[in-house]
Amino acid sequence: MTERTLQRDFNERLCYLPIERDGSTYSLNPIYLGRNKKADLKPVLEQLGLASMFPSFDVLSFNRPTNKQPPFLFRDIKVEDISEYTESFKQLTLAIQNHHLIDFEYKQQTYLFSQPYKLVNDRGVWYLSALHNGTLKSFKVTKLSKVNIAPEKFEYDISVEQKIRQQAMLWLTETPIEVVVKIDAAIASHFTASNLLPEQNIIKGLDDGCLLATASITDKNQILPVLKYWLPDIEILSPKELKQALLTELQFSIDKMSK
Repeated sequence: MTERTLQRDFNERLCYLPIERDGSTYSLNPIYLGRNKKADLKPVLEQLGLASMFPSFDVLSFNRPTNKQPPFLFRDIKVEDISEYTESFKQLTLAIQNHHLIDFEYKQQTYLFSQPYKLVNDRGVWYLSALHNGTLKSFKVTKLSKVNIAPEKFEYDISVEQKIRQQAMLWLTETPIEVVVKIDAAIASHFTASNLLPEQNIIKGLDDGCLLATASITDKNQILPVLKYWLPDIEILSPKELKQALLTELQFSIDKMSK
């Protein structure tokens, strides 16, 4: 076979392959051979929410496995076993990938024409994050049943995915969440005179004049503005996710003011 024949093969017959040329040297793109660079996998890890597991991408190598043992080992990762729900998981995955509407049952209620956006593992628990009747909600995969992919498709909205990435699954639920707060004696009279918290209930007065109270919410934004107004004389006792959400918002405000 002549050099000219080889060049014709590379340029014409094999043009569908990712062949790279460097002078007189021809080679296949390393990605085609399964050898990905760090930069190739970084966006994938970020999209999956796994980037924070590694302090630096410089320590990673993504070549084909060799006889060398990998330097990392993950053990006892707390993720629920959903092997019994494999079929539902597959259907949800397909519907999300192809932007198909779905119907399903959840806690004895039927949800029709829902728009599935993500399967999210939040603190080891698998959730379906979907739009239903225009509202973003979360559903535990283990509580879903009778999943059916409808032939109709929906228009994907990137802003919905961004909200999913920013929001913990806890706050995308229809089930009311109980919030327990401690109210300082300096402002206690305001809360005994009026119900300033959503579904407020004073459960106990303490010897120092402080109050223990509960509130019921389905969205953190129902209560965070009130809590921020009365800081530092009010303290969140539970849930810890709400306390963290408040700290995050306060830190964001501080960072913004300091610029």
